[in-house]
Amino acid sequence: MLNYFKESDNDKHPNKPLRSTYIEFQELKPSFRKMEKNVIPLIDSHTHIQEHSEIDQENIVSRALLSNVRILVAAGTTIKDSEKSIGLSNRYPNVFSGVGVHPTELTSTFSETEIKNLKKLANHKKVICLSEIGIDYQDNSPDKSLQKIAFDQQIKLAKRLNLPVVFHIRENKDEFNAFNARDAALEILKENVGIMGIAHYFQGNWTFAKRLLDLGLYLSFAKPLLRMKELEETAIKVPDDMFVVETDSYPQPFKKVRSKWTEPYQLPTIVKKISELRRRDIQTISQLTTNNALHIFNKHRFLIEKQLNDT
Repeated sequence: MLNYFKESDNDKHPNKPLRSTYIEFQELKPSFRKMEKNVIPLIDSHTHIQEHSEIDQENIVSRALLSNVRILVAAGTTIKDSEKSIGLSNRYPNVFSGVGVHPTELTSTFSETEIKNLKKLANHKKVICLSEIGIDYQDNSPDKSLQKIAFDQQIKLAKRLNLPVVFHIRENKDEFNAFNARDAALEILKENVGIMGIAHYFQGNWTFAKRLLDLGLYLSFAKPLLRMKELEETAIKVPDDMFVVETDSYPQPFKKVRSKWTEPYQLPTIVKKISELRRRDIQTISQLTTNNALHIFNKHRFLIEKQLNDT
């Protein structure tokens, strides 16, 4: 049986040899026990768990399964990171992969070589989307023209491969009502109308949400919904068949208490919040999010459903 309460200190010291340490039992166990447990199996549509150490990956997957989060999608941010994501999906039947180049990782014009490399990776049997791609307008972000080209080219590749995209849109200083990065992304998405996609880690007003929905794009709710009142209108108004859930889990050493790190096992808490806002029972909302994710990842639906049923 896997030990559900161990971690690797490599997350703090990545250059040290791999060795396991143990989280204080009282530190993680209470927070884990109080998490919601679902009867309906859930799909975490966006994580970065491949960025954790191998020992931590094992325990993250185990904790997710104990919370009935049956499918985890590990999104790449570079070619190398995408390869790590695929490697993780090879080791765990219930982990699937997204491949892509994140806008903040761009250093030059998106080249034909990168497109060929992504295409090769995307043909792997467990790659179910191009992710994570998008537009990011922070002060230190790469040149905006480079971002637009890379976003457009990766969407076009996804269309050719009949894969959905999972995209990131971030305004400067995370301005909630700004429409700079959002307008740039929407323009490119309109030019590629018909692409199946998810606006991951959705943080925006209902006006922005409607513009995405009008393009047939899905919204993904994450932990910001638990603390941001501004998101509640969208969580209430979004159609039943147009939203999914995620944790965007990645190593968070800036949080000194390990049990505070975001992990897929916390996904039911997001589902519970949506159920409260929409005044629907948790199992109904759970089923909606799972069905919607299966629809988005339709090309690989058979493989995903097999894991939902077998895990």
